[in-house]
Amino acid sequence: MRLHPIMFVPDQYAERDFYGLLGFERHYEGDEFPGFLAIRHGEAVIGLQRASTDQPPYGGGLRWQFEVESTAELDHILDTCKENDLEYELEVEEGGDRFRTRLVRVLAPSGITVWFEGPNER
Repeated sequence: MRLHPIMFVPDQYAERDFYGLLGFERHYEGDEFPGFLAIRHGEAVIGLQRASTDQPPYGGGLRWQFEVESTAELDHILDTCKENDLEYELEVEEGGDRFRTRLVRVLAPSGITVWFEGPNER
């Protein structure tokens, strides 16, 4: 079984382009499902559906977080945010002598905060 989340967003194309900056690829876009497209990063596939009055855009209750495999990948996300004037924050979580990880919080066009968690740097 795979999880295939679908987010209801005001503009699916703006979301697709935002996630494209962060390494996601186009996975699906076709005439048979107007207002819907999908993006992919590795095994993660996310549907982006234009919100309607029946399906309001995402409003809360979910932390959208992706784990990246290397510090270089996280640094690339930081550079991408800076180069494209994306609203972001860098946070560091530490737990004693054995745990230190950086998290980048990026604001998507839909208003969703997207988290990218780097590897343990200790």
